[in-house]
Amino acid sequence: MLGAAGLRSAFVTVPFTHPPEPLRGLMVTGFGGPQRPEIVPAAARAAILSAHPNLLTAHHPTGWSEDFVAFAEKLVDHVGQIADVCLLALELEPDLGLLCVDFMSSDIAGHLAWHRLDPTHPAHSPEDAGDELIQVYEAIDRACGELVEQARWLWGEEPTVMILSDHGMKPTHWVFRANRWLEQAGYLRYRAGSATPAADATEVDERFLLTRRRQPQAEEPPFAEIDFASTKAYCFGYGGQIYLGELTRAAEDTGFARELADALSSIRHPETDAPAFEVRTKEELYRGAFYEKAPELVLLPFDERVHVESSHQQWPAVFERHERLLVRGSGHFSGQHARTGILAAAGPGIRTADMPEGADITRLPATLLALLGVAADLDGAPLDEILDPVITSERVPVAVATRAPIQRPVYSMEEEARMIERLRDLGYE
Repeated sequence: MLGAAGLRSAFVTVPFTHPPEPLRGLMVTGFGGPQRPEIVPAAARAAILSAHPNLLTAHHPTGWSEDFVAFAEKLVDHVGQIADVCLLALELEPDLGLLCVDFMSSDIAGHLAWHRLDPTHPAHSPEDAGDELIQVYEAIDRACGELVEQARWLWGEEPTVMILSDHGMKPTHWVFRANRWLEQAGYLRYRAGSATPAADATEVDERFLLTRRRQPQAEEPPFAEIDFASTKAYCFGYGGQIYLGELTRAAEDTGFARELADALSSIRHPETDAPAFEVRTKEELYRGAFYEKAPELVLLPFDERVHVESSHQQWPAVFERHERLLVRGSGHFSGQHARTGILAAAGPGIRTADMPEGADITRLPATLLALLGVAADLDGAPLDEILDPVITSERVPVAVATRAPIQRPVYSMEEEARMIERLRDLGYE
């Protein structure tokens, strides 16, 4: 849309931008694609890789429990590296209208470091404490300051700055095993004889064995394969996404989803006995070309210290106090995503204002376009409450030809296997 308005832009390590699409400007692909980013155009690729030949989209969270201080240093170093790529982008594209950068280290630190910082966390140990989470955020703060200063110097004017997150982070005190609950309630079945051990000594490397020795834990339950032909509902992916099984999909039983939502709404918090979850439906949350692929229901904990996980391990209990950080399985992070992110903005075109009730992330693309004098037909309207009408009132409409979503393989089998491994390690089972 910016390109259609004649504006140039640069996107640096923004998640799920691989494969890069044609644009007026520069792109360094981010998390959710190959760990070595793809960079376009070719001239930018040559310049950036010359300065950073080992550039990664993010540091894969493996081996962190062996030496967390050293791992945190890698996260901080990566912040500086990505900031330097942005400085190069400003030089390569002197006529930029927009620079957008994602610092993935903040997400990874939030997942891994919460228990080290927070003495109230069930897995906190005074002997294993540290402020690495703060160190990463301070590094990002410094990096943003450097980028603002450089933009001010290059352009000779004050830039408009917006800092946002697509979600918040919060500590995990309880884990809710959604598939275990669905199995106990009679909605899910596993294939007979499909259970396999969570980890086999012949299949793990020495690093994993060292980690196991350093973090004693009860033996983990085996994995089992879901019998989809006889399963009514199952949990898959990150954050409480409930899908219908073949039985209920084939019958097009519209009443079943409501029955299941009512049953899930009746689950009680293990500590307070208050209702544990708000249950949202597919119709409430989703629209667009991939609507049919969306989950039927989404569980949103009222107490965000509860994390809904989708493991198909045969856990003995539905709720578990998160006192030990598992090395294998999807429940080993001490922090997880929260519903509410952040938004801060300053500079030309921005005015001080309270955020309107119900404002969400879908309104930010139109807000950014408005700051650049562009209007487009989008799902979310601009956040006019925070925009200075004197500067942002003139908006030239752009029409962008809609394209049918393309579903095609973009990775080699090896790249796809590595990407799936990274997604699993971040909890996207």
